[in-house]
Parts: sequence; structure tokens; C-alpha cells
Amino acid sequence: MKAEAPGIRQHMTAWEDKFVRFVAERWVFQGTDPHDYTPRTLFVAFGEDFLSPLLRRHEHFGALYTGMLGGKLIGYIKVPPGTVILEGIMLALQFTRVNTVIGLGTCGALQREIDCGDVIVADAAKAGDCLSLHYGFEYNQVIAADAALSASLAGSLGRNNLTVHSGPIVTTGSVLRETEELIDSWNRDGFLGVELEASALFALADWMKIRGSMALLVTDSPVRRETSGVLRGDKREAFVRGIIDYIGSPEMTA
Repeated sequence: MKAEAPGIRQHMTAWEDKFVRFVAERWVFQGTDPHDYTPRTLFVAFGEDFLSPLLRRHEHFGALYTGMLGGKLIGYIKVPPGTVILEGIMLALQFTRVNTVIGLGTCGALQREIDCGDVIVADAAKAGDCLSLHYGFEYNQVIAADAALSASLAGSLGRNNLTVHSGPIVTTGSVLRETEELIDSWNRDGFLGVELEASALFALADWMKIRGSMALLVTDSPVRRETSGVLRGDKREAFVRGIIDYIGSPEMTA
């Protein structure tokens, strides 16, 4: 395996370094050579598989794979909701050329003007997860995404006839304990949406000194007490088309 990027190893004990290498070799890359993993941008889909059926000339590199989309080579992986698997994938990227990670997921709207089928590009996330605490942030601290990446992603999606909202969201550690008191407080504090992974992704990206952002399809509205069938409809397809157009645009360097 090639050496990790400057500035990463200094944060790690000898045991942590050894274990990260073990996870990268055995679980993430599963015996393939990370030197051969050449994309600069990795898309991580949480729960919903947005892109893999559309990739051309895809190749597997253990748990990760690559493919052509929008005329560019990208990295891609679908993972279950939550943060534990995300940690292993992100730390394994230090042995590759990846310098940008974009999360794709779903969320609940926390402001009444946000409709199901809209898109939220998170430029920051309140850390309600437990993983961010291990990477230099405090519980409930608002963790920033990469500002330029988030702006270009939101701008591109907005030009593709999607209704896009940019701003801070909440990452929660419990999808089934979003009480009315919590929802009301998040609404009053101006957060746009709630989901399960963004603050961890941004914390890990900051720790690794790479760029991170997240685009989220709104599938429900806790403030309106509404759910929807967005994941089976035209809004989902429009979201996917918008992501593909972003990948093919000059704004995304792959």
C-alpha cells in the first residue's frame, strides 16, 4: 500500500495505524491494490442505490467500485444508513487518490416551505451522531462541509430544474426517536433537514483534509407530519439526472 496523505498519520497511534491498514486491505479493498483505484471523487450512497445501475465500464475494487458516468470516471459505493461503515471506507481512502467525497441520501424536511421531492445540499451539519466526537468535534457542534464544493453542487442541481435548498442540517443518532420536542427545536434553530450521516462525513473529511459535501432528496416532512412515495417517482429520477449532470459538468473535477 502506498503511504497515506501528509498530515493523516500524525493523528494516529501505532495500533490505530496498523488497524486502519488491516481494515483497508481486508475489508474495504479485499485484496485488490488501492494503487489501481484512480478516481478523484467518490460518491457514497446511504441506503438508496442511486447510481450503480447507470455506471458504464464498472470495475470492482473490493467493497468500492468505479465506473463512467457523465463522461467521467467516478468512484461509488452504496452503504447502509449510519456511520460505522462510513468510518472504515473514509479512512481507507488515504491509500488512494480520492480527494473529494460526496454523500447521496435522503432526509426529512424541518422547515415547512420545503416539500417532499425537493433537494437539500448540506453546507453544515449539527453533530448528533457519536462518531464525530472521535475526530475533533463535540456533540451538537455544527460541522461545516466544504463550502466551495457545496456551492457548486447546489448551483448545478438548481440549474437542472430541481428545487434546491442550501444550509445547515441535523444529523441524529436515532431515526426512531425524533420526538416532537426535538423536531420543534430543530425547526426554530433554522435547520433545513434531518438525516443520519452528514456530520460524520464532514468530520472525517475535515480530519483527512479532503473535500466533503452531501446532497439529500427530501422524502418526508417531520414538521408537517408527512411521508411520501418520492423514492418510487419522478422526483427521484430528476434527482439522479441532476447528479449525473453535475458529474459531467466542468464544475466537478474527476
